[in-house]
Amino acid sequence: MERINLCVQRSFSDLITATVNFMKQEFVPFIRAFAVIGFPVILIMLFLMKDLLLEMLNMSMTPQVNYDPDVFGRTMVRTALTSLSGMLVILWVQLFSISYLRVYWDHYREGIEERITIAEVFRVMLKKLGVYIVWSLFYGLIVLVGSMFLLVPGIYFGVALTFGSCILVLKDGGLGKIMSESMAIVKGNWWRTLGYIIVLSLLVGVVAYVFQIPYMVVMFSSAFTGEIPGAYEITFSLLLSNLGQYTLYTVMFVGIGMMFFSRTEEMEHFSNGKSPTCHQAETSSLRNRMISAA
Repeated sequence: MERINLCVQRSFSDLITATVNFMKQEFVPFIRAFAVIGFPVILIMLFLMKDLLLEMLNMSMTPQVNYDPDVFGRTMVRTALTSLSGMLVILWVQLFSISYLRVYWDHYREGIEERITIAEVFRVMLKKLGVYIVWSLFYGLIVLVGSMFLLVPGIYFGVALTFGSCILVLKDGGLGKIMSESMAIVKGNWWRTLGYIIVLSLLVGVVAYVFQIPYMVVMFSSAFTGEIPGAYEITFSLLLSNLGQYTLYTVMFVGIGMMFFSRTEEMEHFSNGKSPTCHQAETSSLRNRMISAA
């Protein structure tokens, strides 16, 4: 199957279509890489979440436990650890998704026909991990501080800096230019970017709902019977729910990457007459095909 040229200016609907086509084309190597790189991190969060949920169910069904300061303190610690691990998993999933796009784009530019390997993706992730963590902390701080001012500034900067991670991984951008370049990409397209993110989130949320059905059944059963569900039931339902949810998050991050490539091509095309990045990719791909044919 012919690889998809990521650096193409696309409309709103074309971006969704390109994202779906990409996931269909790369389904096997993508899922295999995610199972090795992403699944262990999700398992760590799962165990923290399982203990917290069982503790909270026990507190709700035995009110006298609420007055035990040790139980309350333990619950607060587990809540903080679970929230922190959830944020770290999302960041890890985002880094994985963008790194996979980077390897895919490198293969396209160099005319490599072989499937993407787990080692290639992991090397990119390790190379960018340190600076990615710094950027993520900075991004989170800006959004948090902005949200303290009637929420609107937080939303604005959250959208305006959406492509910071893409610039970091896909263009090898430095921390000094990420903020200005991301805001330049979103300039004039803020509402379109926000709408695109909302549509992707809704699509992912609807599909992820299917994976949450076993967890909802366990919770409803516990509410009707008044009994705390077993550890195995909680673990399995949480595993299925979170594995499905975080796997589908990769689709959203890949879709954001697609929009980044589209906006980059649009900006470079109008400023230079032709995107040098795409021109380089087309030339390299054509040259490699000619060499192979010879």
